[in-house]
Amino acid sequence: MSSIVFGVAYAALIALLGVLFGYPVDPVLIALAVPAAVAFLARGIPASIETAIPTSRRRTWLPMRCLGGVTALVVLGEALSSGERLVVGGVLVGSGPQWIDALVLGWPRLLLLTGVAALCGLRRGQERPSRRRAFGLAAVLSVLATGCITFGTTLPAGLLAWALPGQLLAFVLAGVLLFRSGLLLPVLLLAVGALLGGFDEQLLDIGVPAAVHLVLWPAYLGVALLVGALEALGRRLLRVVGRARRSPGLA
Repeated sequence: MSSIVFGVAYAALIALLGVLFGYPVDPVLIALAVPAAVAFLARGIPASIETAIPTSRRRTWLPMRCLGGVTALVVLGEALSSGERLVVGGVLVGSGPQWIDALVLGWPRLLLLTGVAALCGLRRGQERPSRRRAFGLAAVLSVLATGCITFGTTLPAGLLAWALPGQLLAFVLAGVLLFRSGLLLPVLLLAVGALLGGFDEQLLDIGVPAAVHLVLWPAYLGVALLVGALEALGRRLLRVVGRARRSPGLA
């Protein structure tokens, strides 16, 4: 219940900020309550990936931090924006980037980011699932993530035939790395890229190709895999250093 209250309060906060920055009150912004509620709920319910039963009282603050970071980015963007806004008949007419409008329209991508952050927090410290279960979980994550990314996006059929399988593949691979190897950065990077790609689509001037993020999935996947390799290398080095420090021979 408290998560729902937090979600509604967050949507009300964005509505208040919108009014202060000259936006009309858009009923669609209540949808922001969904990712906010997920972030608030996930912070206090760590669970086992295997059993979905709470296993400790450790709090997972990563989703709330992601939500706060995105909100700060939007407020900063509005504060520094040089565009003008005029409301005519309840419709916003203006020039320049509309950050709050981009946040409202991109709530499914914000939901993806907070959901992935919650999943990363829940995965940390849990036992590694079997290979079959890891692929199953990664496939579910991939379908949900692709649905969030493509929600409200219009692309020609030819581009969709390229973009959708690519998004599915990218999140499957990142999900397998998360569930089997515990690597958090690849899937987080894909989620952050999806959110920023959605912002670009709303913030840039008319004439920019729509949903470029969907089409450029090989670049995002390549960077995600590279970051995952660096994360794995960093963890291995930390383990080596930790063993060296505990070794009596080095005392």
